[in-house]
Amino acid sequence: MKISRMVKFSYLVGFLVVLALVMCVDSSLSEKRKALQGGPRMVLGDSKDRGKVFEYYEPKGQSKRASNWTSALDLTGVSWNDTRTCTLISRQHVVMAAHYIRPSDVPVMFHDDVGTPHERYIITVKSLAPQHDVAIGKLNLPLPTGVKHYDLASPADARIGNDALVTDQTKHINIHQIRMRDASGRIGFAYDLALPVQVKRNLVVGDSGNPSFILSGGDLKLLETHTFGGPGSGPDYSNSLLQSAIREAMNGL
Repeated sequence: MKISRMVKFSYLVGFLVVLALVMCVDSSLSEKRKALQGGPRMVLGDSKDRGKVFEYYEPKGQSKRASNWTSALDLTGVSWNDTRTCTLISRQHVVMAAHYIRPSDVPVMFHDDVGTPHERYIITVKSLAPQHDVAIGKLNLPLPTGVKHYDLASPADARIGNDALVTDQTKHINIHQIRMRDASGRIGFAYDLALPVQVKRNLVVGDSGNPSFILSGGDLKLLETHTFGGPGSGPDYSNSLLQSAIREAMNGL
């Protein structure tokens, strides 16, 4: 069956409209992400917004990211459809809290910048407990480039007093400060009284495994995943021994 010129023209117009919208989103995000060079406080600015990541969230459906200060942050590599949160560290590997591992029959959902869902499943897991409260999972398929995987923070990134972007099970971003690091590979946070209360939160049961990030050169680096509550503390991903253990586990999966 032949397609009329008018129908072809309609298809072309529709395609160009979608392309223009995508380019507009990309341009807007690019401008916002320039602010990341200045660190979390520069991104926050004068905002008193509590830092919600999504305007609305559908685990297996189209979702919309909030247009607040958090939109500058590329959080596409965090899977929030289950409280047993997973964070992408390669196209096919995630990290979780070893004491709070997502089962293989529960999907691992990621949403790209335009809110499109990507479904994966964990096919095998390696736990680093009891030395570290970290488990590495391998996914059934790699993720596309539109879903970010995070490099691990360096010791230079993780200096005492630096700001960390601390996530939680409610899909919000908090800004806490690094208060301690020890040789065993643990890092802990504290609240900064100078910051608005809206970006500080006591972590509670169910927040385990949610990631914390450091901004390094405008890029998010994985710093910690929660083991304990309050301001938060857990394994220090800038620790060289932990990094070696993670690489070894990934190679063995």
